[in-house]
Amino acid sequence: MVDSICKELFIRQEEANNPLKAIYLGGGTPSILSIDELKQIFETINKYYTIASDAEITLEANPDDFFEKKCSGRKFLSELKRLKINRLSIGVQSFFEEDFKNG
Repeated sequence: MVDSICKELFIRQEEANNPLKAIYLGGGTPSILSIDELKQIFETINKYYTIASDAEITLEANPDDFFEKKCSGRKFLSELKRLKINRLSIGVQSFFEEDFKNG
């Protein structure tokens, strides 16, 4: 999957308005990707695109993904910061406490 994303980034580089002012990794909850997979995507972005110094870089995330990672949630957040991700989009999973007890 990550290889396909990187290939798509390569193919579409001519269509981009550089510098990029926003990057949004969302749809399908990309927070399930490992740090290494996210690094691969960002290495590709940095290779083929110019990113504005004040760009908003968002990762859509499921709260559980931070705790299910092999590294601690805090370390995962640190790694995201190193990748220059400066915004998380975390959706409400449920407004009913019972949903979390039965999950």
